[in-house]
Order: sequence, then structure tokens, then C-alpha cells
Amino acid sequence: MYQQTQTIAKAVEKIQKQSCLLPAIQREIVWDRDQIVDLYDSVLQGYPIGTFLFWDIKDKNRDKYKMYGFIQDFIKRKGAKYIQTSAQYRNSEVQPDGVGDLKLVLDGQQRLSSFYIGLKGTYTYKKHRGWNRNPDAWKKSKLYFKITSNPRKESQSENDRSIRYIFKFLPIEEYDEWIVERGDDLWFRAGAILDYSTKDDMTKLIYEKLLPKYSDSITSEEEKYIQSNIRDFWNSIHNNSHITYYQEDEQNIEKVLDIFIRTNDGGTVLQKSDLLLSIAVAQWDEYDAREELTNFVDHLNTKLPLTNDYNKDFVLKSSLVLTDLPVTYRISNFNRENVSKIEEKWPEIQEALEEATKLVNQFGIDENTLPSKNAVIPIAYFFMKTGLTAQDLQRGDGSYRENKQNIKKWFLTSLLNGTFSGRSDTVLRNIRKEINEIENNSFPIEPINDTIRSLQKLVGFDEETAENVLDYEKGSKRTFLALSLLYPHHDWGSVNYHQDHIFPESKLEVESLIDKGIDSEKAKKFADRAHELANLQLLTEKENTSKTDEPFLEWLESQDSKTEDELCERHFIPKDSEYHKIENFDLFLDERRKLIKRHLLSILG
Repeated sequence: MYQQTQTIAKAVEKIQKQSCLLPAIQREIVWDRDQIVDLYDSVLQGYPIGTFLFWDIKDKNRDKYKMYGFIQDFIKRKGAKYIQTSAQYRNSEVQPDGVGDLKLVLDGQQRLSSFYIGLKGTYTYKKHRGWNRNPDAWKKSKLYFKITSNPRKESQSENDRSIRYIFKFLPIEEYDEWIVERGDDLWFRAGAILDYSTKDDMTKLIYEKLLPKYSDSITSEEEKYIQSNIRDFWNSIHNNSHITYYQEDEQNIEKVLDIFIRTNDGGTVLQKSDLLLSIAVAQWDEYDAREELTNFVDHLNTKLPLTNDYNKDFVLKSSLVLTDLPVTYRISNFNRENVSKIEEKWPEIQEALEEATKLVNQFGIDENTLPSKNAVIPIAYFFMKTGLTAQDLQRGDGSYRENKQNIKKWFLTSLLNGTFSGRSDTVLRNIRKEINEIENNSFPIEPINDTIRSLQKLVGFDEETAENVLDYEKGSKRTFLALSLLYPHHDWGSVNYHQDHIFPESKLEVESLIDKGIDSEKAKKFADRAHELANLQLLTEKENTSKTDEPFLEWLESQDSKTEDELCERHFIPKDSEYHKIENFDLFLDERRKLIKRHLLSILG
């Protein structure tokens, strides 16, 4: 290996010409907009951005390996599920014919992708609180640089990050010129700097295009800022060699994989699945591991009854369990022999995971209500060992019906008890052993519970467990899951539900309560209990918006009597009007806890 340098402009040019590509072992881009604008700010401030590692691949070896191009027009992954767009969330395979010297990126893809998207491409993102399936919620944007800001003054970004050079992705439907005015500020499209490759060009940009055009609308201070910002930006892109890289000339794929793993395995951002997938890409014979895995994850997430949120890590770990390999998710367990076993069983693995996902979707569990993906793996293993399907368990036959009831009861109680929280390898290993020993295709709920109990974990659902669940507070997936069990008829697949405070949080602030004549000690207790599950309900976005922060009693009284009774029934709200008064908030919580506990015990106990 030896060290070399190049400018950002030269790196972007090589990406554009496809003489700088990505090997199959690389993951997809995962950086968000904040990370990209932070990178540009760091470069202009002269901060080190880390070294890069390139693999110089010889002509004779080009056809041996799959290669992928950088994404120019990027969209956050979830958006690609729902909207029609030319933007990509996944790199496309390319054939680099006629590009001359070819380098593959082993370390530095996220940074190089950020430079490429910022200078040559677009970034499509979803507006805050926008609905995934609404095309209008998605904004295609380009990177702009605020050139009228003071580059020597440290400021805070919208996310409280310390910055000096202000970059921002602006929607192209509103802004698509090389220079735009937003309020009193001028914003320069970042990619336009590539049109000025020499210092003379940069000087003409400042003194012949920018300053004469805006001389009447900018102050003398802003004129200095424009000059300074453009010079700093030009130097960072065209003059300073920010890309410092080591080049590996070794052509042996096994050694290159080892270098890649050694380079990346120490980081916390890189997913282990991408390292493990690199091995599968090199060793699978019949299937294209990268395409198979990414396509199957997309299938699980978007093509089944409800929307799910699985990832490659989940599928790879499941593959270890389903093929009776060591359960621990580490690189050493993905040796050549084990990877071959996974490839051999790949169709069965896919079928078992799909059937398990279908079944938990039938239980109303989706991306919003699944706190532990590992809880799905034993169900998949049961399907794989017995050959049963989710459709089989829908039948009216007694044994099938009993299987479905047992699986549902075990699955939901495991999620609520946190059975798979923390290190779950031992749990999965022991459950797999119990399922392996069944003889009559019946889900072994009691043996499984016994083995979980032996690991000092909670089992089943009783009064104590119900009380623990009722202590959950707003925000977590377990809270959402527990609340979802109160609404068995909700349409979880197509309607977005919010966790809403029945008694509004703003009305339970200490000062507000004291103003209503409640003594300070009681007010503090009320405020402390504001986020308890017993003060939460699930409402649609429209219902939540219409309710806003209206006091609970006023909101309830605004409904007609039939609707009021229906609301109480639907949300397990005590009907006695005394409980609806804010001065009786503690009594309301205690009474509603009883109603919810009774319901949960009836379906899970």
C-alpha cells in the first residue's frame, strides 16, 4: 500500500466517468442530509475527513467481480417503496468498459457518495411528519451554500451543530437556479462550482457575475463574505487535496476481503451484515447473494399484508438459526462451509421467514409494533421444521387453530415481557432445541416457556406482568404494541396511528394544575404520571389533530351521548363522569388500568 492524494473535483470526475466504482462487498449509502452538510462544512474549515482505501484492480480481473456505480440521485430507502421516482436508494451494477485505470472503494464510500450527490446529484427526502405513501410528502433537493453568511463566525444549525459554512438541501421545485435569493440571503448551488475549474474562472465568477448583479441588494459586509466564501469553497473543491487514500494492488479476493473487514469492522456505523454479505458474494455459486438478500428484504417489508421493517442483519442471523448453525452472529460463523449451507437452504429460509412474517402480520404486528425482530425467528424455525404455512393455521381444524392460538399467545407475551431484549442467542438456541424435539407438529409452548423460565426471564402473562406493562410510558414500541392490543379491529396496514394523551400533557403541567386549585404535591404526582400507558390512546392523525390540547372533559362533552359512550368503550375509558375531571386524574388512571388489565388478561392470560 502507498499513500496518494487528489482533489474532490478530481474524485467526482472519476466517479462520473465510472473509473471509481464500488465492489459488491460495499453496503448502500446510509448518510442523511445532516451528515452530508456537516462533511462540506468540515472540508471548508480544513478539518481532516479521514483517509480512504482504494483497490486498484487490474484489467485481467475486471470480469471476475461484480461492480456497482455510485448513486447520483439518491432517495431515502423507505420512500422508494411508495413513490415513482428516477432517484435510487440502491447502487446499480455496471460494466466498466473503456474506463482505463479502475479503482474500487474499500473504505470511504459514504464520504465520496456525499461529495458526488452534493456536487452532481440530488437528495430526495420526506418532509417531517409527512406520510410515506403521499408523493407530495417527498422533496427532491439540491445542495446550496449560503454565501452571504459570515464564515468566520461560529453558529448553530437547526440541529444544534456547531458550523461556520452553511449548506442546505433546497427543494428543486422551489429553487433550481445557480444562485437563489431566500429572504435577505444568497444561496449558491454547490455543483455550480465545478464550472469554474481555474483560479481565473473563480475570480470572474466573483467580480463579473456575482457582485455586479447583487451590488444594490447586499451590504459591504456581505460583499466580503461572498468573496471569502466562494474562495474557500473553490479551494476546497479544486485546489486542496482533501482525498488522501491508500491504494491496495493485491488481486487476491480473499486478502482484499480481509483488508476490508479489518478496515471497517472497528466502526459502529457499518452494519455487520455488509461485512458478512461480502463473504457470501464471494462464495455463493448458484445465487447472486447481494441481489437475493436485498430483494428478499424488500419483499418482506413491502409485499406482505402489512408494512414491515426487517433488514439484512435479521435475515442473515435467521439463516444461522434456520440451518442449525451456531446462533451467535459473528463473522467466524460465516465461514465457507456455513455460507454454502445457507445457500443450499436459501429457498427454504425465504419461505419460512415469509410465512412467519405473514402470521405475525395476521396478529396485527407491523413495523410500528414489533419491538424485537428476533422473536419472529422461532416461528420461522417452526414452519421450516414442520412444513406448515400461515395459511394452514387459518384453517378451522382444531389442531391448526390450537397451534395458531399458542403461537400468538407465546409471541405477544414474549414481546411484552422483553424475552428477546439484550443478548438473545441463548434464548434462540434453547427454543430451537425444543422445536427440534417435537413429534406431532404442535407448537411446544410449554417446553419453550419452561426453557425461557430457566433463563430467569419472565414467562406468560399474569397479574404481575400486566402491571409491568401498564407501567410503560409513551414513545416506545412496546407501549405501542400494548396499546394496539386494545384495538383489534384497527387497519394497521394503511392507517397511521398516534400515541395520544387522553388528558393533554399541557394540562398536566405543575403550574397549570396549581392554577386550577390542585395542591402542589398532588400536582407533581399528576405531572409525573402524565405519560403512563393508562393516559394514552391510539388515534388517527385526523382524530389527533381535531382533539389537539382540548381538556379531556370538554372534548368528551363535545361528543353526542352515543359517540361519548362509543369512545369510552373503544378506548377503555371509565364511564363515571367523576373520573373525567382533572382533579381526579389519579383516580382515572387507576380505574383505567383495571379496565386495560382485565382486557389484556382475557386475551393473553
